Amino acid sequence: MSDAFNSSPAGVGQLLSTGTATRSRIVIPTFQRGYMWKKKHVEAFWDDVDKQREQNKQMGSDPHFFGPIVTLAVPQEGKVDLLDGQQRLATATILFCVLRDVAREISKVTGTQAGADFAANLQSQYIHNEDDGYSLEMGETDLSYFRDTVQSDPPSNTKAKQLTHRNIKAAREVLREKVVAAVGGKIESQMDSIQAIKLLKDVKQTVVSDFILARIPVN
Repeated sequence: MSDAFNSSPAGVGQLLSTGTATRSRIVIPTFQRGYMWKKKHVEAFWDDVDKQREQNKQMGSDPHFFGPIVTLAVPQEGKVDLLDGQQRLATATILFCVLRDVAREISKVTGTQAGADFAANLQSQYIHNEDDGYSLEMGETDLSYFRDTVQSDPPSNTKAKQLTHRNIKAAREVLREKVVAAVGGKIESQMDSIQAIKLLKDVKQTVVSDFILARIPVN
């Protein structure tokens, strides 16, 4: 019997966290299409993140509903198949990786340890943990490219040969542009870096805590 109408709330941070004892790998089944979000979808996602971040400065702000996802638990394999919701969780992962990379760049330019620490913690908590694997395993079409150019730290410059790979690359470029603009562009001093790292942390926490999905389990 299906539990399709027994949805429960699940935060992005809860779904993508790594290294927890109760966590199951989130896996995109091989029959799913690849990453298809275009620039307009990614920009709309960022606008929602930025709006929620501003709202969080006020007391009592409501979380952002990030839509439904459909999951199929496969406990014998220690995984959860994501039947619907790939585009949203993949885009959230891309944003986390952009935040990681920008933080590292700030650290290298200014010598601020806080940037390197933030990047390392973000990588191990929501992207890839050495003991627990990747937070999100893409389907066969995008698995290697997504790991190499997004999830790996540092990411590679593997050429995007397929449409879905080009979509992933474009999403990363859009979100990087938005994040860099949000932190004020070029960071040259430790004083600038303190505010920039704070903003990166605010963006991360907004997605982790305030982007809520309706999780629909099926058998």
